[in-house]
Amino acid sequence: MTQEAVTPLMESVDDFFGKGGPLPTSFNDVRRFPRFYFRTCAEAIIHPFCDRQTPAPVQCFVLTCDLSRSGLSLLHSKQLFPGQRVDIILNGEPPRLLEVVWCRRLANHRYAVGCRFRKANKSAS
Repeated sequence: MTQEAVTPLMESVDDFFGKGGPLPTSFNDVRRFPRFYFRTCAEAIIHPFCDRQTPAPVQCFVLTCDLSRSGLSLLHSKQLFPGQRVDIILNGEPPRLLEVVWCRRLANHRYAVGCRFRKANKSAS
């Protein structure tokens, strides 16, 4: 089994949280910014997708995996969909706005979710 085939759920808790520094790159990596391990528990507000599933946002906890200037990846117990909004609270700071770009099922009720940072909409006063 290659290193890339090992999912975060197959690691021990100590291994998962023990990683730090920049993530290794591959020859075909086309990312604009480098990624860094960022393993922590964070509070998230998951907004409903197209306002059909749930009438109100759901507040929960997620595990973050890595971070770059443009986005964040996380582990969540429910499937999220591209375009779905997530507000994430890191270290008690004001929420950061995210948009789901991709979601991959790792196991039953375990999903890896890739998100990009969004800018807050300015409302007219």
